[in-house]
Amino acid sequence: MKKILSLTVLFCAVLFFTTGACPVRCSGCKNIEITNNKGLYIIRIPKERNSKVYPYVTSLLTYNNEVFKQTKAELVINAGYFDPNNQKTSSYVVIDGKTVLDPKTNKSLMNNQALMPHLDTILNRTEFRVLDCKGETRYDIAPHNARAPFKCSIVHSIQAGPMIYPDLKLSREYFVTKDENGKVTRDSITALKKCARTAIGIKDGDIYIIIANIYHKLTLPELYKVCEDLCLEKAMNFDGGGSTSLNYKGTGNPEYKNFEITSDKNKNARKLKSFLVIE
Repeated sequence: MKKILSLTVLFCAVLFFTTGACPVRCSGCKNIEITNNKGLYIIRIPKERNSKVYPYVTSLLTYNNEVFKQTKAELVINAGYFDPNNQKTSSYVVIDGKTVLDPKTNKSLMNNQALMPHLDTILNRTEFRVLDCKGETRYDIAPHNARAPFKCSIVHSIQAGPMIYPDLKLSREYFVTKDENGKVTRDSITALKKCARTAIGIKDGDIYIIIANIYHKLTLPELYKVCEDLCLEKAMNFDGGGSTSLNYKGTGNPEYKNFEITSDKNKNARKLKSFLVIE
């Protein structure tokens, strides 16, 4: 049975990476599906699993693998932005309906003279949401200030940005700016350069996690194309570069059991502030 499952996942990977068509979804499957194309990992968490998905934050910066051990989760990835100098958040995080990380408490951000004219935009950047819709769990990706859909409430959310798909919002979320001649004058997250990346998307109630390690670096426009090829409904960027981290407990498939991804070729992970946990 495990061999059949592995072959099915492999077939889907070959179909996706060679034809450019939407990947075949294993309807009714409850196993996490993983494809790996030379360092570009696509991880699908089917809605049928009824996974517990929530943010996790730390008072002091912590390694992803430490959170993985503490939570005993199945999968943990890096998430929001933070200031490594003062260990304060640059992204909102809501857990159980309460704001547990607020970028307004980060004086380095709020008192930055160059950023002050753009703070409303920065504070309204895109976030991943876990919703309660009359007892049904749903996922969404939306600006921080956007209201939840009708008859839904926000249980958890974790902000980063920009929105990648269906619309790449590099300028509108104030990550990239250009002068009147089209020359890039600001690229705060090296969005237009090839870097390790972490992203999250949704489709038909499934969660898609995209990890590009140092052997498959991507620009955000290239990451947009990956999301388009996956036919995602929505996708957004999490903190990437040196922050890109993943720990996965795995299944019976020996190729994907207990593996770790860090963005550094020497396996030197970066300490982080916020995480997305899947149990």
